Amino acid sequence: MDFFEKLPEAIKAYLPEALKLRRELHRIPEAGFEEYKTQAYILDYLRGLGYAPETVCGTGVALYIPGNGEIPETIALRTDMDALSLTEETGLDFASEHPGMMHACGHDGHMTMMLLLAKYLKAHPEDQPRNVLMIFQPAEEGPGGADPMVKSGIFEKYKAKAIVGYHLFPFVEEGVISTTPGPMMAMTSEVYIDVLGKSGHAADPDKGVDAIVAAADFVSSLQKIVSRTVSPNDSALLSIGTINGGTRMNIIADKVSLSGTMRSFSEEVHQGMKQRVFDMARGIEAMYHCRVEVNFVDMYPPVINSEALFNQIWPLCGDKKHFEKVMLAEDFAFYGRVMPCLFMGLGVGNAQKGFDKNLHTQQFNFDEKILLRGMDVYRKIVERPEAYEV
Repeated sequence: MDFFEKLPEAIKAYLPEALKLRRELHRIPEAGFEEYKTQAYILDYLRGLGYAPETVCGTGVALYIPGNGEIPETIALRTDMDALSLTEETGLDFASEHPGMMHACGHDGHMTMMLLLAKYLKAHPEDQPRNVLMIFQPAEEGPGGADPMVKSGIFEKYKAKAIVGYHLFPFVEEGVISTTPGPMMAMTSEVYIDVLGKSGHAADPDKGVDAIVAAADFVSSLQKIVSRTVSPNDSALLSIGTINGGTRMNIIADKVSLSGTMRSFSEEVHQGMKQRVFDMARGIEAMYHCRVEVNFVDMYPPVINSEALFNQIWPLCGDKKHFEKVMLAEDFAFYGRVMPCLFMGLGVGNAQKGFDKNLHTQQFNFDEKILLRGMDVYRKIVERPEAYEV
């Protein structure tokens, strides 16, 4: 049976609103911390429903909806707002109106699900036993809006007990909820390395310090960190993505710059890998009499779902499958550092409908009916008659 046909009739009735919201948001994609039109749209919509949303973290929005008093707890729900620097190639009649920007990661859909829930709860306050804190977060794609949102104090203000969020996943079958307890998405760091040698004539290599040779040995050595210093029971990767150096074919290069990414599901493993990079850098310096400068830029911690929260929400999800953890990163992870969290994938993949293009591509799209499926699970999470024991 089609996922849409399984939905309650009261939820199906929101389809016209889902189409309107998603398409209007899709037309106005904006970069992280520049979501001014998006913020204005959300504020206007929520105020039109009779709510009193507040701005937070510049372009973010928070909405606190008191429950009917049956359960004295607050559950937080998070959606992201920003878009990507891509030129859309979907051919849709509601394509991006902002040149070079596109909602290619589904955030327009994420926001739509949250706005639909807000409208539903306004119409059905009797079905809301607990308080709800809706978070519309800027800058998930970078530089990261979750950490500033945590530091804003909004969760302490409304005493949030736990937080739940979604991501549309084209690699999961349409209509299927996919998540897992424990590690789900990776911790990630960018690494920048400069190998500094001494320039000289290629005919006199002994009079210079060849940064290219030293860098080549270093890159080769880095590949051994995962294979020989990380337990086979732990997943990790270290990939060098760029290498730049040299000025001319007959000149000994005095500088080579490298950059790459390091990912794992454990902060302990991550710190150990970092230390090995520094240790190897010192070894390359001793071997080649060069200097190696290493700089890590830590991005997002790992997404680690609360097992207790998973166990309580999993039965509410309907069609579902356990998620196989991936090395993708998500700044939703910052919420998990301060409260129990559950991040869920909502499958939108359907090759027969042509919805098989990956995230972050210029052709990414999905059937908007799927947003009602996500909104319905949100509804069940809010309406759950027992307190969340986390």
